[in-house]
Amino acid sequence: MLTVHVIIALLAVGALALGPRSSAAVVAVAVASLIDVGLGSAVAPALGVVVPLLAFLTAALTLAALIETSGLADRAARLLASAARGDIFALYLLACMLSAVLTSVVSLDGAVVLAVPLLRRVSRLTGTSFAPLFLGAVAVSNAFSSAVPQGNPTNLVLIDRLGIGPGAFLEHMLLPGLAAGMVCVAAVALHQRQALAGRYAVSTSCWTALSRRERRAAFAVGAAALAGWLAPLAGIAPWWPFSGAVAAAILIERPRPPLVVPWRIGVQVAALVVAVESVGLPVPTPHAATLPELLMIALAVGAASALVNNLPASAAVAALLGAGPAAYAASIGLSAGALATPQGSVATLIAGDLAGNDAPPLRTLYLAALAAAAVIAATLLLWVTA
Repeated sequence: MLTVHVIIALLAVGALALGPRSSAAVVAVAVASLIDVGLGSAVAPALGVVVPLLAFLTAALTLAALIETSGLADRAARLLASAARGDIFALYLLACMLSAVLTSVVSLDGAVVLAVPLLRRVSRLTGTSFAPLFLGAVAVSNAFSSAVPQGNPTNLVLIDRLGIGPGAFLEHMLLPGLAAGMVCVAAVALHQRQALAGRYAVSTSCWTALSRRERRAAFAVGAAALAGWLAPLAGIAPWWPFSGAVAAAILIERPRPPLVVPWRIGVQVAALVVAVESVGLPVPTPHAATLPELLMIALAVGAASALVNNLPASAAVAALLGAGPAAYAASIGLSAGALATPQGSVATLIAGDLAGNDAPPLRTLYLAALAAAAVIAATLLLWVTA
Protein backbone atom coordinates (compact mmCIF):
# COMPACT_ATOMS: atom_id res chain seq x y z
CA MET A 1 0.00 0.00 0.00
CA LEU A 2 2.88 2.38 0.74
CA THR A 3 4.07 2.00 -2.85
CA VAL A 4 0.67 3.11 -4.11
CA HIS A 5 0.71 6.17 -1.83
CA VAL A 6 4.22 7.05 -3.03
CA ILE A 7 3.15 6.81 -6.69
CA ILE A 8 0.09 8.99 -6.03
CA ALA A 9 2.21 11.55 -4.17
CA LEU A 10 4.76 11.68 -6.98
CA LEU A 11 2.01 12.18 -9.57
CA ALA A 12 0.48 15.00 -7.51
CA VAL A 13 3.83 16.73 -6.99
CA GLY A 14 4.76 16.28 -10.65
CA ALA A 15 1.48 17.77 -11.88
CA LEU A 16 1.89 20.79 -9.65
CA ALA A 17 5.56 21.22 -10.62
CA LEU A 18 4.67 21.23 -14.32
CA GLY A 19 1.81 23.70 -13.96
CA PRO A 20 1.62 25.45 -10.57
CA ARG A 21 -0.92 27.97 -11.91
CA SER A 22 -2.76 25.53 -14.18
CA SER A 23 -6.37 24.48 -13.59
CA ALA A 24 -5.48 21.04 -14.91
CA ALA A 25 -2.81 20.71 -12.21
CA VAL A 26 -5.36 21.63 -9.55
CA VAL A 27 -7.72 18.93 -10.82
CA ALA A 28 -4.87 16.41 -10.93
CA VAL A 29 -3.72 17.00 -7.36
CA ALA A 30 -7.33 17.05 -6.13
CA VAL A 31 -8.07 13.70 -7.78
CA ALA A 32 -4.84 12.26 -6.36
CA SER A 33 -5.78 13.36 -2.85
CA LEU A 34 -9.30 11.90 -3.19
CA ILE A 35 -7.78 8.57 -4.21
CA ASP A 36 -5.48 8.75 -1.18
CA VAL A 37 -8.45 9.43 1.09
CA GLY A 38 -10.30 6.51 -0.47
CA LEU A 39 -7.31 4.33 0.38
CA GLY A 40 -7.46 5.35 4.01
CA SER A 41 -5.44 8.56 4.28
CA ALA A 42 -6.53 11.03 6.99
CA VAL A 43 -8.27 14.29 6.10
CA ALA A 44 -7.86 15.99 9.49
CA PRO A 45 -4.21 17.07 8.99
CA ALA A 46 -5.12 18.77 5.71
CA LEU A 47 -8.04 20.61 7.30
CA GLY A 48 -5.82 21.67 10.20
CA VAL A 49 -3.43 23.31 7.75
CA VAL A 50 -5.81 24.66 5.11
CA VAL A 51 -8.62 26.16 7.21
CA PRO A 52 -6.45 28.75 9.00
CA LEU A 53 -4.45 29.32 5.81
CA LEU A 54 -7.60 30.05 3.79
CA ALA A 55 -8.94 32.32 6.53
CA PHE A 56 -5.71 34.30 6.61
CA LEU A 57 -5.28 34.54 2.83
CA THR A 58 -8.92 35.56 2.41
CA ALA A 59 -8.42 38.29 5.00
CA ALA A 60 -5.17 39.45 3.37
CA LEU A 61 -6.61 39.48 -0.15
CA THR A 62 -9.74 41.29 1.01
CA LEU A 63 -7.57 43.82 2.85
CA ALA A 64 -5.62 44.34 -0.37
CA ALA A 65 -8.92 44.95 -2.17
CA LEU A 66 -9.84 47.53 0.49
CA ILE A 67 -6.50 49.28 -0.02
CA GLU A 68 -7.12 49.25 -3.76
CA THR A 69 -10.65 50.64 -3.70
CA SER A 70 -9.80 53.33 -1.12
CA GLY A 71 -7.07 54.83 -3.32
CA LEU A 72 -4.38 54.06 -0.76
CA ALA A 73 -2.64 51.68 -3.17
CA ASP A 74 -2.21 54.45 -5.76
CA ARG A 75 -0.81 56.79 -3.11
CA ALA A 76 1.58 54.15 -1.76
CA ALA A 77 2.86 53.41 -5.27
CA ARG A 78 3.50 57.11 -5.95
CA LEU A 79 5.17 57.49 -2.55
CA LEU A 80 7.50 54.54 -3.18
CA ALA A 81 8.39 55.82 -6.64
CA SER A 82 9.04 59.30 -5.25
CA ALA A 83 11.18 57.99 -2.38
CA ALA A 84 13.59 56.34 -4.85
CA ARG A 85 14.12 59.74 -6.54
CA GLY A 86 14.13 58.31 -10.04
CA ASP A 87 16.85 55.72 -9.41
CA ILE A 88 15.71 52.27 -10.54
CA PHE A 89 18.22 50.43 -8.36
CA ALA A 90 17.13 52.45 -5.32
CA LEU A 91 13.53 51.58 -6.16
CA TYR A 92 14.49 47.90 -6.19
CA LEU A 93 16.18 48.19 -2.79
CA LEU A 94 13.11 49.94 -1.35
CA ALA A 95 10.89 47.16 -2.73
CA CYS A 96 13.07 44.55 -1.03
CA MET A 97 13.07 46.48 2.25
CA LEU A 98 9.29 46.87 2.08
CA SER A 99 8.91 43.11 1.52
CA ALA A 100 11.10 42.31 4.54
CA VAL A 101 9.20 44.74 6.80
CA LEU A 102 5.82 43.40 5.65
CA THR A 103 7.01 39.83 6.23
CA SER A 104 7.99 40.68 9.79
CA VAL A 105 4.58 42.15 10.63
CA VAL A 106 2.00 40.36 8.46
CA SER A 107 3.92 37.16 7.60
CA LEU A 108 5.29 35.86 4.32
CA ASP A 109 1.91 35.28 2.68
CA GLY A 110 0.49 38.61 3.82
CA ALA A 111 3.62 40.41 2.59
CA VAL A 112 3.29 38.94 -0.88
CA VAL A 113 -0.43 39.69 -1.04
CA LEU A 114 0.18 43.35 -0.20
CA ALA A 115 3.51 43.90 -1.98
CA VAL A 116 3.03 42.26 -5.39
CA PRO A 117 0.01 44.36 -6.53
CA LEU A 118 1.71 47.48 -5.18
CA LEU A 119 4.95 46.79 -7.04
CA ARG A 120 3.02 45.94 -10.18
CA ARG A 121 1.44 49.38 -9.94
CA VAL A 122 4.82 51.01 -9.26
CA SER A 123 6.28 49.36 -12.35
CA ARG A 124 3.51 50.73 -14.56
CA LEU A 125 3.68 54.17 -12.94
CA THR A 126 7.44 54.52 -13.48
CA GLY A 127 7.71 52.61 -16.74
CA THR A 128 10.34 50.29 -15.25
CA SER A 129 10.65 46.52 -15.54
CA PHE A 130 8.43 44.56 -13.16
CA ALA A 131 10.67 41.47 -13.17
CA PRO A 132 13.34 42.61 -10.66
CA LEU A 133 10.73 44.10 -8.32
CA PHE A 134 8.68 40.89 -8.41
CA LEU A 135 11.65 38.54 -8.05
CA GLY A 136 13.13 40.65 -5.25
CA ALA A 137 9.86 40.74 -3.32
CA VAL A 138 9.22 36.99 -3.65
CA ALA A 139 12.81 35.96 -2.88
CA VAL A 140 13.31 38.31 0.07
CA SER A 141 9.93 37.51 1.62
CA ASN A 142 10.56 33.77 1.47
CA ALA A 143 14.18 33.95 2.67
CA PHE A 144 13.61 36.52 5.42
CA SER A 145 10.51 34.75 6.75
CA SER A 146 12.66 32.53 8.98
CA ALA A 147 13.92 35.58 10.92
CA VAL A 148 10.88 36.14 13.15
CA PRO A 149 8.32 33.72 14.66
CA GLN A 150 5.34 35.15 12.79
CA GLY A 151 7.24 35.45 9.51
CA ASN A 152 6.18 32.06 8.18
CA PRO A 153 3.42 29.58 9.10
CA THR A 154 6.09 26.87 9.18
CA ASN A 155 7.86 28.71 12.02
CA LEU A 156 4.72 28.47 14.12
CA VAL A 157 4.41 24.75 13.40
CA LEU A 158 7.94 24.18 14.74
CA ILE A 159 7.45 26.53 17.70
CA ASP A 160 4.20 24.85 18.70
CA ARG A 161 5.21 21.22 18.23
CA LEU A 162 8.76 21.49 19.57
CA GLY A 163 8.06 23.84 22.45
CA ILE A 164 10.39 26.61 21.25
CA GLY A 165 9.71 30.01 22.81
CA PRO A 166 9.20 32.99 20.43
CA GLY A 167 12.07 34.80 22.17
CA ALA A 168 14.49 31.90 21.70
CA PHE A 169 13.44 31.55 18.07
CA LEU A 170 14.03 35.25 17.41
CA GLU A 171 17.40 35.16 19.18
CA HIS A 172 18.68 32.27 17.04
CA MET A 173 17.05 33.10 13.71
CA LEU A 174 17.10 36.90 13.26
CA LEU A 175 20.66 37.10 11.92
CA PRO A 176 20.42 33.97 9.71
CA GLY A 177 17.13 35.26 8.29
CA LEU A 178 18.70 38.64 7.56
CA ALA A 179 21.64 36.91 5.88
CA ALA A 180 19.34 34.83 3.67
CA GLY A 181 17.37 37.93 2.68
CA MET A 182 20.52 39.92 1.85
CA VAL A 183 21.86 37.09 -0.31
CA CYS A 184 18.60 37.16 -2.28
CA VAL A 185 18.75 40.96 -2.66
CA ALA A 186 22.28 40.73 -4.08
CA ALA A 187 21.64 37.69 -6.28
CA VAL A 188 18.47 39.09 -7.90
CA ALA A 189 20.18 42.47 -8.41
CA LEU A 190 23.10 40.76 -10.16
CA HIS A 191 20.79 38.70 -12.35
CA GLN A 192 18.62 41.73 -13.22
CA ARG A 193 21.44 44.30 -13.43
CA GLN A 194 20.48 45.52 -16.91
CA ALA A 195 16.87 46.15 -15.90
CA LEU A 196 18.01 47.98 -12.76
CA ALA A 197 20.24 50.44 -14.60
CA GLY A 198 19.00 53.91 -15.50
CA ARG A 199 16.43 56.37 -14.18
CA TYR A 200 12.74 57.30 -14.48
CA ALA A 201 10.72 60.50 -14.16
CA VAL A 202 9.68 61.40 -10.61
CA SER A 203 6.21 62.64 -9.59
CA THR A 204 5.51 64.43 -6.28
CA SER A 205 1.71 64.21 -6.43
CA CYS A 206 1.60 61.79 -3.47
CA TRP A 207 2.15 64.55 -0.88
CA THR A 208 -1.49 65.44 -0.23
CA ALA A 209 -3.81 64.82 2.71
CA LEU A 210 -5.34 61.35 3.08
CA SER A 211 -9.01 61.04 2.26
CA ARG A 212 -11.43 59.58 4.80
CA ARG A 213 -11.49 56.22 2.99
CA GLU A 214 -7.71 56.15 2.80
CA ARG A 215 -7.46 56.83 6.54
CA ARG A 216 -9.85 53.96 7.29
CA ALA A 217 -7.87 51.61 5.01
CA ALA A 218 -4.58 52.66 6.63
CA PHE A 219 -6.08 52.07 10.08
CA ALA A 220 -7.28 48.60 9.00
CA VAL A 221 -3.78 47.71 7.77
CA GLY A 222 -2.20 48.96 10.99
CA ALA A 223 -4.69 47.16 13.25
CA ALA A 224 -4.35 43.86 11.37
CA ALA A 225 -0.55 44.09 11.33
CA LEU A 226 -0.41 44.88 15.06
CA ALA A 227 -2.76 42.00 15.89
CA GLY A 228 -0.70 39.56 13.82
CA TRP A 229 2.61 40.78 15.24
CA LEU A 230 1.55 40.65 18.89
CA ALA A 231 -0.22 37.28 18.70
CA PRO A 232 2.89 35.01 18.85
CA LEU A 233 4.13 36.91 21.90
CA ALA A 234 0.94 35.77 23.64
CA GLY A 235 1.29 32.20 22.35
CA ILE A 236 -1.44 32.63 19.72
CA ALA A 237 -1.08 31.87 16.02
CA PRO A 238 -1.36 35.25 14.25
CA TRP A 239 -3.78 34.13 11.53
CA TRP A 240 -6.92 34.43 13.64
CA PRO A 241 -6.21 37.85 15.24
CA PHE A 242 -5.16 39.18 11.85
CA SER A 243 -8.31 37.82 10.19
CA GLY A 244 -10.49 39.15 13.02
CA ALA A 245 -9.04 42.64 12.69
CA VAL A 246 -9.65 42.63 8.93
CA ALA A 247 -13.21 41.31 9.40
CA ALA A 248 -13.98 44.13 11.85
CA ALA A 249 -12.65 46.71 9.40
CA ILE A 250 -14.67 45.25 6.53
CA LEU A 251 -17.91 45.25 8.53
CA ILE A 252 -17.82 49.01 9.03
CA GLU A 253 -16.68 49.82 5.49
CA ARG A 254 -19.17 51.22 2.97
CA PRO A 255 -19.21 50.07 0.26
CA ARG A 256 -17.63 46.81 1.35
CA PRO A 257 -14.78 45.43 -0.76
CA PRO A 258 -15.35 42.01 -2.36
CA LEU A 259 -14.47 38.93 -0.34
CA VAL A 260 -11.58 37.23 -2.16
CA VAL A 261 -11.17 33.52 -1.35
CA PRO A 262 -8.16 31.75 -2.97
CA TRP A 263 -9.87 28.39 -3.43
CA ARG A 264 -7.29 27.11 -5.94
CA ILE A 265 -4.42 27.62 -3.50
CA GLY A 266 -6.43 25.93 -0.76
CA VAL A 267 -7.12 22.87 -2.92
CA GLN A 268 -3.48 22.60 -3.94
CA VAL A 269 -2.16 22.78 -0.39
CA ALA A 270 -4.83 20.43 1.02
CA ALA A 271 -4.11 17.85 -1.67
CA LEU A 272 -0.37 18.04 -1.03
CA VAL A 273 -0.85 17.65 2.73
CA VAL A 274 -2.97 14.52 2.19
CA ALA A 275 -0.40 13.07 -0.22
CA VAL A 276 2.58 13.83 2.00
CA GLU A 277 0.95 12.64 5.23
CA SER A 278 0.14 9.31 3.60
CA VAL A 279 3.83 8.74 2.76
CA GLY A 280 5.88 10.52 5.43
CA LEU A 281 9.01 12.55 4.82
CA PRO A 282 12.20 11.01 6.27
CA VAL A 283 14.84 13.65 7.02
CA PRO A 284 18.27 13.32 8.61
CA THR A 285 18.15 14.04 12.34
CA PRO A 286 21.64 14.21 13.85
CA HIS A 287 21.87 15.62 17.37
CA ALA A 288 25.17 17.47 17.02
CA ALA A 289 25.50 21.02 15.75
CA THR A 290 28.46 20.74 13.39
CA LEU A 291 28.31 22.81 10.22
CA PRO A 292 28.11 19.80 7.83
CA GLU A 293 25.22 18.32 9.82
CA LEU A 294 23.31 21.60 9.98
CA LEU A 295 23.82 22.10 6.26
CA MET A 296 22.62 18.55 5.57
CA ILE A 297 19.41 19.18 7.55
CA ALA A 298 18.75 22.61 6.00
CA LEU A 299 19.36 21.43 2.43
CA ALA A 300 17.41 18.17 2.85
CA VAL A 301 14.42 19.94 4.39
CA GLY A 302 14.69 22.65 1.74
CA ALA A 303 14.60 20.04 -1.03
CA ALA A 304 11.57 18.34 0.53
CA SER A 305 9.82 21.71 0.94
CA ALA A 306 10.52 22.66 -2.65
CA LEU A 307 9.04 19.40 -3.88
CA VAL A 308 5.90 19.11 -1.76
CA ASN A 309 5.36 22.65 -0.36
CA ASN A 310 6.74 23.79 2.96
CA LEU A 311 3.47 23.64 4.91
CA PRO A 312 2.98 19.86 4.69
CA ALA A 313 6.76 19.42 4.98
CA SER A 314 6.84 21.40 8.25
CA ALA A 315 4.42 19.02 9.96
CA ALA A 316 6.54 16.01 9.01
CA VAL A 317 9.78 17.73 10.03
CA ALA A 318 8.37 18.77 13.43
CA ALA A 319 7.41 15.15 14.08
CA LEU A 320 10.98 13.96 13.45
CA LEU A 321 13.16 16.67 14.99
CA GLY A 322 13.71 17.91 18.52
CA ALA A 323 14.28 21.46 19.71
CA GLY A 324 17.80 22.79 19.23
CA PRO A 325 20.12 23.71 16.35
CA ALA A 326 18.61 21.05 14.10
CA ALA A 327 15.17 22.67 14.40
CA TYR A 328 16.58 26.08 13.48
CA ALA A 329 18.39 24.59 10.49
CA ALA A 330 15.12 22.98 9.42
CA SER A 331 13.40 26.38 9.65
CA ILE A 332 15.95 27.75 7.18
CA GLY A 333 15.16 24.90 4.81
CA LEU A 334 11.41 25.45 5.18
CA SER A 335 11.70 29.16 4.31
CA ALA A 336 14.69 29.88 2.05
CA GLY A 337 14.83 26.31 0.74
CA ALA A 338 11.17 26.36 -0.33
CA LEU A 339 12.06 29.16 -2.76
CA ALA A 340 13.69 26.56 -5.04
CA THR A 341 10.45 25.80 -6.95
CA PRO A 342 7.27 27.78 -7.75
CA GLN A 343 5.19 25.32 -5.69
CA GLY A 344 7.59 25.32 -2.73
CA SER A 345 5.67 27.92 -0.74
CA VAL A 346 2.12 29.23 -0.80
CA ALA A 347 3.51 32.76 -1.09
CA THR A 348 5.28 31.99 -4.36
CA LEU A 349 2.15 30.38 -5.76
CA ILE A 350 -0.07 33.29 -4.84
CA ALA A 351 2.50 35.84 -6.04
CA GLY A 352 2.28 34.35 -9.52
CA ASP A 353 -1.50 34.62 -9.43
CA LEU A 354 -1.42 38.23 -8.28
CA ALA A 355 1.13 39.23 -10.91
CA GLY A 356 -0.96 37.70 -13.69
CA ASN A 357 0.44 38.14 -17.17
CA ASP A 358 3.12 40.50 -15.84
CA ALA A 359 4.78 37.70 -13.86
CA PRO A 360 8.28 36.88 -15.13
CA PRO A 361 9.03 33.19 -15.72
CA LEU A 362 10.02 31.40 -12.50
CA ARG A 363 12.62 28.97 -13.80
CA THR A 364 13.37 26.18 -11.35
CA LEU A 365 17.10 26.11 -12.13
CA TYR A 366 17.45 29.79 -11.25
CA LEU A 367 15.22 29.53 -8.19
CA ALA A 368 17.11 26.47 -6.95
CA ALA A 369 20.48 28.25 -7.21
CA LEU A 370 19.04 31.28 -5.41
CA ALA A 371 17.55 29.12 -2.67
CA ALA A 372 20.75 27.11 -2.20
CA ALA A 373 22.83 30.27 -1.79
CA ALA A 374 20.39 31.69 0.76
CA VAL A 375 20.22 28.41 2.71
CA ILE A 376 24.00 28.05 2.86
CA ALA A 377 24.54 31.66 3.99
CA ALA A 378 21.84 31.44 6.68
CA THR A 379 23.05 28.07 7.96
CA LEU A 380 26.64 29.27 8.13
CA LEU A 381 25.57 32.26 10.25
CA LEU A 382 23.39 29.99 12.42
CA TRP A 383 26.41 27.77 13.09
CA VAL A 384 28.68 30.74 13.86
CA THR A 385 26.20 32.27 16.32
CA ALA A 386 24.93 29.02 17.89
